[in-house]
Amino acid sequence: MTRSVLQSRGNAEVGMAVTLLTGVDRLSMDAVAFSLVDSCPSACSITYDVRRDDDAESGLDVVWRMDEPMEGGAMFGTSDSFALQDCCLSCEVKHHAARLLESVAGRVDSVLISLPIGVEATPVAQYLDDLFRLDDWGEGSRVAAIADAVGLDEFEERFFDDDLLCLCGVGADDSLFDERSTGAVVSRLIREASHVLELPVVGSGCLARHVDALGECACRDIIRAIAKRGVVVHEDAHDVSLQSLCSRDHAVSLL
Repeated sequence: MTRSVLQSRGNAEVGMAVTLLTGVDRLSMDAVAFSLVDSCPSACSITYDVRRDDDAESGLDVVWRMDEPMEGGAMFGTSDSFALQDCCLSCEVKHHAARLLESVAGRVDSVLISLPIGVEATPVAQYLDDLFRLDDWGEGSRVAAIADAVGLDEFEERFFDDDLLCLCGVGADDSLFDERSTGAVVSRLIREASHVLELPVVGSGCLARHVDALGECACRDIIRAIAKRGVVVHEDAHDVSLQSLCSRDHAVSLL
């Protein structure tokens, strides 16, 4: 697959174009994030996740990793974790992300932030945009897109799932659950997105069970019905570049 590559402009005055990535499945989010960063070697990538911590008052730790491009095409990675101390996970992440963005301001012009599973991007986008307008280091920066990663293989099961959303873990000893149902979160994340990035069916998926009159996966119709007007739905996330999401020519109202 050949894609155009956005090289770093090395111009601090242009600010940063920030893309927020959401989803309910870590594997789908990681696949989309890898593809987007691969399309733009000059981009900085920040990923947030959570893990269970029975010793913490909140019961969970926030895990983060930042990969920053270096000269010669190398990446410098930093990672750490901390116990949730803010009022909620959304606030904790947006405050921490702001500090990381300030640390790379002037060195990168594109940043992809993968939010924890189930976290809605709108409050984060509002906070960051306000911060960019108020602080000198954020001059020219903007939240350019809210992208939701949707894997079609298990979309139907998640969309109609009334059980609590699993934030992390696979067993009773390490699992964490959201108070919202999986289906409700799936719908809300699609509804707030400016871009929906679909991962094609790779397993049995929905395609093996039901198709529409044209022989297409009917889940695509559900996604388009939920998405707000003007949203761009990409039927193959691997064909999408990070710069296309950040383009002002394809901007959709985020808030």
